[in-house]
Amino acid sequence: MDAEGDQEPTEVRCDYPSESVGADSSMTEEYRATLLRLMANQAYGERLASTSYAPWINRAPGVEERRIMAEIVGQELDHWRIVVELMGGLGVPWDKVSGYQSFHHFYPLARCFVPVLRWTDILMSTFLIDRAAYFMLEDYARSSYAPWAKAVQAGLEEEERHGHFGMEFLSGQMAKIGARPVQRALNKWWRIALNMYGPPNSRHHDTYLRLGLKFRSNEDRRRIFIADGAKRIGEVGLSVPKLIHDRYPYF
Repeated sequence: MDAEGDQEPTEVRCDYPSESVGADSSMTEEYRATLLRLMANQAYGERLASTSYAPWINRAPGVEERRIMAEIVGQELDHWRIVVELMGGLGVPWDKVSGYQSFHHFYPLARCFVPVLRWTDILMSTFLIDRAAYFMLEDYARSSYAPWAKAVQAGLEEEERHGHFGMEFLSGQMAKIGARPVQRALNKWWRIALNMYGPPNSRHHDTYLRLGLKFRSNEDRRRIFIADGAKRIGEVGLSVPKLIHDRYPYF
């Protein structure tokens, strides 16, 4: 039991080691369905990121900012393409991929709190959301499904650079308009980012770990993100936002 009386999670046996399943391997229906759901969810996230950033290729406030936006959009689209093609190898046509994804509350939540994206919101997305996604992709890079693991491993460095771009963008924006409006944007997006990992006790958690498709819980990834985010926030000269509610869903 932890300090608040919650039951400590039990260790889940992993039946599928990292990269132990190939495209031609036999799969149980449970394994195939779970794998396709997770890959479809990644494909949706990559596509949504590209469509969110794309308008800023022509709207970002500087030449370098527009160039980097174009680079990020191209990379996100390429990550989407790779995942879609992997699913195609498992018999799912590219235009049917969305039928395999699960509902994720994070995306409508983000649209609710940020209905119109401004440049400071784009900065926070590259600074926080792309970094939060990086820690999710780390799990997929160790997936038991070898083609997916290898594909994600190849793209992790690009995802990490998106967070670095965010830090550079924030520093430049603060020099132009001051820290206060950027801090206000951070206060809003920090709570949104913390919700990206979902509830601490996902009903699929044990299945993901047992099938070797993830190796950490939602809360494990959130803790890593919080520690990393606090360090990066300090490095750009901002303050970690204070939370009214210090646990999920943070609102």
